[in-house]
This record gives sequence, C-alpha cells and structure tokens, in this order.
Amino acid sequence: MNRSLARRSDRAFAALACLSLVLGPLAARGQEHASPLWFQGTRLILSRAVPLDGDLAVPTRDPGMRHFLERLGASVSYDPQQRYVVVTSEDRRSIVFTVGDPSYAVGGVRARAPFAPQADGDDVDLPFFTLARALYVEPLDDGGETVLQPRIGALDVRADGPHTSVTVTGAMPLVTDGQHDSPERLQLAFVGQGSALGPLRNALGPAVSAIDVAVGGTARVPITTLTLAGAPGSTHRVFPGPAPDTLIIVFDSAPTGAVAAARTPPTPPPPAEVGAVSTDLTPPPSAEPGPTAAPPIVAGRATVTDLEIAPGADDALTVQVTLSGAVPYTWHRLPDHRWYIDFANATLTGPGREEHPSFGAVQSVRVAQIGGDDAPAVRIAFTMSGDQQIDLTPSASGLTIAVGTAPNTDLPRAGGGQTGGVPLVASSVMPGPEPTPSAPSGPGSRIIVIDPGHGGDDHGTEHNGLSEKQITLDIADRLRALLLAQGWTVRMTRETDVDPVSAANLTRMRADGIPNPTDRAYLQTRCDVANDVNARLFISIHVNSAPIPSARGTTVYWYKPQDLPFAQAIEKSVIPAAQTQDDGTRHENFYVIRHTTMPAVLIETAFITNLDDVALLRQPAFLQRLAQGIANGVKAYAGSPAANTVSQQQ
Repeated sequence: MNRSLARRSDRAFAALACLSLVLGPLAARGQEHASPLWFQGTRLILSRAVPLDGDLAVPTRDPGMRHFLERLGASVSYDPQQRYVVVTSEDRRSIVFTVGDPSYAVGGVRARAPFAPQADGDDVDLPFFTLARALYVEPLDDGGETVLQPRIGALDVRADGPHTSVTVTGAMPLVTDGQHDSPERLQLAFVGQGSALGPLRNALGPAVSAIDVAVGGTARVPITTLTLAGAPGSTHRVFPGPAPDTLIIVFDSAPTGAVAAARTPPTPPPPAEVGAVSTDLTPPPSAEPGPTAAPPIVAGRATVTDLEIAPGADDALTVQVTLSGAVPYTWHRLPDHRWYIDFANATLTGPGREEHPSFGAVQSVRVAQIGGDDAPAVRIAFTMSGDQQIDLTPSASGLTIAVGTAPNTDLPRAGGGQTGGVPLVASSVMPGPEPTPSAPSGPGSRIIVIDPGHGGDDHGTEHNGLSEKQITLDIADRLRALLLAQGWTVRMTRETDVDPVSAANLTRMRADGIPNPTDRAYLQTRCDVANDVNARLFISIHVNSAPIPSARGTTVYWYKPQDLPFAQAIEKSVIPAAQTQDDGTRHENFYVIRHTTMPAVLIETAFITNLDDVALLRQPAFLQRLAQGIANGVKAYAGSPAANTVSQQQ
C-alpha cells in the first residue's frame, strides 16, 4: 500500500485549532523562568510557553511548537468536541493526551505527565518536555540553556530463520556514514543524534552476535555510533525504512550451517539492555518495521490491557499492570542496577515502549513483547539509580510494582509469583465475536462503504506478478455481494480501475498551504463517500508487503476509539475464515480511518511479498474466504438491517 503509506497522515496541522489560548490560569501556576531553548542549531522560540511543574505548558498553535513538530515530521489532531489530543510521530507512533488528565499514552503504554493538558476553545496546552521525550528528543541542560537533543530512540531486533533484521528509529531523518569493515561488520555514525541506549552484547539472533551503541560529540552536536557484529560468515544489507527516521539492516547467516532461531527467551536472562530492543523472533507483520507485534490473542492467554506509570508514596514510582486474567511471573535483579519482570503466557495489545520518568529513582521503564507465538511473554524492565527496594502487590486486576527511592543492600536476586485476577482456562476453540448492538437507525445507518485500496495510476504494492489494486477490487466486489445479501446498502469508493478524486478537494487542498495536497485530496475523496451519506461502517481493503519475505498474515488497523470493537470483530471473523496468520489489531494513523466519522477499519489481508501468502492470493477461493470473513465480522459487530436495497455508486 505504497501511496497510502506515503500519505497516511497530514504532515502539517489541518486539524489544529484557530483560536488563541488564554494563559492566565497556567501563568499563575508558573513558578520559574524558562531557560532559552536550542534545537537543531538555532534558537527555538516558544512565544506562549509557561514554566509549570518542571515542564513547559505550550499551546499547540504556538509557532515554536508547530516548527518543532514540523521538523520532526509529527502531526497533531485535536477535535474540541473530544477530550483527546493525538500527536503522531514520523514513525507512526501515537502519543495520546487527555484534556484534564495528567496520564498520557505512548503506543498504548500509559505514563504520567507533570500536569494535565488544559483546553481553551480550540487550543490545548501540552507538557512540552514530556511530548519531546515521547518523540525521542531529550531536554539537556547546557550552560544555562536547554538543548533539545534528538536521539536514536529505539532498536528493534527480529530474527527469522537465518535472517536477523535491526530497525533503527531516531527522532530526526537518519543521515549516516557507513563503514563496512567486512560483510560481517557494519558501523554507522549518526551525526546530530544522541542516544540513551546501552550496548547489547548477547546473541540477538542467528546472524547478529552483538550491537554496540557509543555516544560522543557535544550536547548540541552529538554523534551516535552503532556497530553491528554479525555471526561468522554472515553478510548484511541496508534498506531505507518506511519513514525518513528509520533504517533497516538485515544480516543473513552463512548459507551453510544456518542457526535456527530460538522461539523462547534465553535462560538465564541476558544481562544486556533487555528492554531497549524488541527480540521477538516472529517476522515483522507489515512493511513498517517497528516495535514487536503482539502474538495472536487466544484462549488461555492473558492480555495486558493497561499499564500506568505514576508517582507513589514517598516519591516512589509505581507501575500498575492490568491484565485480562491471572498469569505467573518471574523477576530478576541484575548487578548493574537493572531489574525486570516477565509475565508468562501474556501479550501486549500494541507495540512496546520505553519511558523516562521525571520522578523517583528510576531512569527508564521499558515494556516489550518477547518470546514467540507458542510461548509469549511481556517483559517490563527498569534501569534504576541504585539497588532500590521493589515491592510487588497482586491486585484484583493484575499487579502493582512499586520502586522505592532509598538504595538497599542484600536484596534477593530472583523470585516469582502470580498476578491477581480471574484464572484463565485454556481452550482449543477460539471464542467467536460477540454481536455488538448496532447504531440507532437514521440517515445512512443502513449504508456500508467499501474502499478498494489504490487504483488507476496508483498500483499500490506489486510483487510476484500480482498488483495490489487488482486484488483489492476483486475482494471488494465479493464483499459487496455478501453484504447486499445480508440486507445492507453498499457503496464503493471505486468500482473500476480508477483512483477517484474530487476536483473540489484538489482545489481546496492545493490552496490551504498544507503539504501533500494532491495525496490528501485523493484520500479525502474516499472518506467523503462515507461521510456524505453518514454511513454505518467504512471498510478499506489492502494488501501488505515487507522487506523480509517471511513476513505474512492479516492485520486489522483502527484509529478512533469507536473503531476498536469493529476491528476486533473483523479480526475474530476473518482469521478462522481465511486461515491466515493472525497479526492482530493495531492502532495506526491511516488517513482514511482517521478522517471518516463512523467506525472504520483498514485491513491488510495478506503479504504480497511472502510466497505462501502469494499462493493464497492467486486463488479465487481464498479471496472469497477473505470476503466472507469480513462479512461475518460486520454481522457480528452490527447485526443485519431489516431489508435489502440496491447499491448505487455516487
């Protein structure tokens, strides 16, 4: 889905508000004078910033805030009728703030800001330093000035058979000088980006034996050097990532004697930066490598439904882990002030995350999915300022982890137990989706809009003799027939090999001064088909691709909170019908599901770069099963209308 990825979100701020923010209440709370800010070689002027509780309260419409986010390729979405402010990073992570609530979420992991965002009309004050850190930019004191230092924020390591891929993600577009000492060794120097990641010296897969991260330079001009050591006889390839701030390195083991990838984490646990990277050994489920995806959610497994980092009594740091059921856990204390806990047979609902709290004795908290589909586990790792006492308290919903501030000695080095909650019972049968009451009848409530991705000059992804635009239209035609049989009125965003666009959208968006006007006009035209008739549901159909041929499976994407139950119903129906690998549901900022007003999903049906999936995509019977699975999900979520009507294209 090449062009959809390129234009999946507004790089600018079409959703930003137009009214000015009254700073009086916040100004009254400010207790200190903000030091000058330095960002990317120049002063960053935040004209309406107010120092507050060790952070800066800055409205989203502040010109300095807009400049800062634009340089990072980030976008902001805020609807004054909603309480949520969503900041989407260049690498498609979502940072979600709630007006009036100091809690915020980064990629599904909750943390706590120094103060709650405050709204006034169409604008919102956000905690600037908190937002910067979530975007991999660290505020550093430098001689009375605050330097906003972009950093390499994440390394994602994945192994599949003889291949090991390493995805590097930074705050800014990655520009590097590479030194290829040998096919087995690669050194990359990223000028202008720092890092807080530590070296990784344990075996990270069959083709990579160690990764070393070294930081030099100054606060204003940092240099991060990444050295990757491959296994003997290995070779490497370097690919640009799906966004300018990502880079993908793939190491291939020697053709003979390839080491099979382990499916479970090593024992004893590795003494490396265990939470700084994801070490899931399943292939990446999409063309956008990122944090490890959660394994399929099946009966007998627990899901981490919420994770909140907050201050506790006596300046302690607490992490409240909420799970869907009780699971066993083991924990380990490492000799270099690190401690981690593994929740067995558990999965995350989204990607992992690293947080740097501004309170307590904890320097970082890292959350990651580890293990494979057969033995998944969720790991939470802490880096502390010393050997702090850590208390674990089971609760009715999971487990509370409390990290004290006073260093201690003679602390135990390992232990285990079980979380609170309802015991899980394993079953060999996947539970079916429970019907969700349909929306009240009204204009458009009987209409479902199907969006066959791409078309016309936009071919989408093309590999192995297949074209995405043709496959999506085939599946959409089959789905339309099934939904008509259920009694729905069905509209299609396209019925032929065209890429529809409204002349009015082109004119309006070319005049609004916001980047990517043509792409936005094409995508908005598809959204308008559904929005203009107040459709009940919107379904966008796509085919996936990835740089690693082993990536396969089906993923259902959602953006708005109202989309999630619909996405879950589609996932639970499509996987049994199509018999594809379940890559789960994911929260993403795709344009068509963000800018439609009804429950909407975007489904990546299978991988056009995986030979097994390609063999399926060539079969009309498989395409029919996909369509049937989607139709089943619609019925499970919304029921059926009373009568059938004829579809008309508008």
